[in-house]
Amino acid sequence: MMAGYVDIRSHVLPGVDDGSPSVEVSLAMLEVAIGQGVGAMVLTPHLRPFDGPEKEEEHCGRFAELQEAVRDAGLEIDLHLGSEIAFRFNMPEVAAWPSGHLADAAYVLTDLPPGPLSPGLEQAYFELRSEGYKPILAHPERHRQLSRHPEQIERLRQQDLLLQVKAGSLLGKFGRRAQATAEMIVEQGWTDFIGSDAHDLEKRPLSLLVEARERVADLCGEAEVARVFRDNPACVLSGDDVLRGEESLRQAARRKSSRRRRPKTGFFQRLLGRGTKR
Repeated sequence: MMAGYVDIRSHVLPGVDDGSPSVEVSLAMLEVAIGQGVGAMVLTPHLRPFDGPEKEEEHCGRFAELQEAVRDAGLEIDLHLGSEIAFRFNMPEVAAWPSGHLADAAYVLTDLPPGPLSPGLEQAYFELRSEGYKPILAHPERHRQLSRHPEQIERLRQQDLLLQVKAGSLLGKFGRRAQATAEMIVEQGWTDFIGSDAHDLEKRPLSLLVEARERVADLCGEAEVARVFRDNPACVLSGDDVLRGEESLRQAARRKSSRRRRPKTGFFQRLLGRGTKR
């Protein structure tokens, strides 16, 4: 179990979308999160293209109610509010709403509609970055066109779009194609975050996090587990820049190579070396 995990994508906010239907279910989901080692969570209800500021105001009101219920229940978890913004052409305007960005910081979680990619996709994300935001693309492994054309994922990555992979995708909960693409993204070091995308207690639960952590450890090692489950998600809360996976994997390779080159010394050689220093 890795303590201090930060889940930046969840649908725990009750009664606002296809996630938790009630405060009681939300509290039960948070208990599961705590049991998984989660210390902080960003609640990211959907903001659809037809939603306006009144929907965002509803989210803020429900969040205040949930925080009070969490305090009354004595649950020790740090909650933050954000949104999962469906792709639209006025994303900077929506991102500026109080919960349009994650945890009142610079990161913005976005989702793509199914079907062909919009010809204005790259321009829309450029506009977000130009306004000082750090856009994150949710579950690229589940988008049919991106999963069939990983070079398009790499192109978006090269344009500083951050990627969040869904825990369930790594475990095959959304089909073989999504699983294979998720594993490829992780192995390439393109993943910046792994989130639960928890919606309920059974079909899409928070309890998948432990298994997803084990899968990432098998694919890339414990350092990568810490980066995508704890360290980078913590940057969402602080507003700091994340560590990109390519650099993290290069650092790990350099450390491994350095250990291989280091000459081995026996006990008496080490003892003589210490004697010489005296």
